[in-house]
Amino acid sequence: MKKTESYDQLLKRFQKRVPELQERLREIREEEIPNLLDEERKVELDLSRVEGSLQCIEYLAFGKLPHDGNHGGMKDHQPDNVVKLSDHFQHQNV
Repeated sequence: MKKTESYDQLLKRFQKRVPELQERLREIREEEIPNLLDEERKVELDLSRVEGSLQCIEYLAFGKLPHDGNHGGMKDHQPDNVVKLSDHFQHQNV
């Protein structure tokens, strides 16, 4: 993450990347070429990582819990221990 990125910038970046990865995964699966299996695994891992990063940023910025089946019945909230990125980097540069 760049020091200058805000939660909004991160959300936009990850929200843009998810459909790109989903489209590439769809293309790979439709081609059904065995030598693309390694690329398919790589894209699946990248997609999981980006979706997880997006969920993390949504939680940190808005207290929004992921809807992945593990958080059923839990309400979104504003976390008490949120450290704003600008505050975090100011303390590191001291």
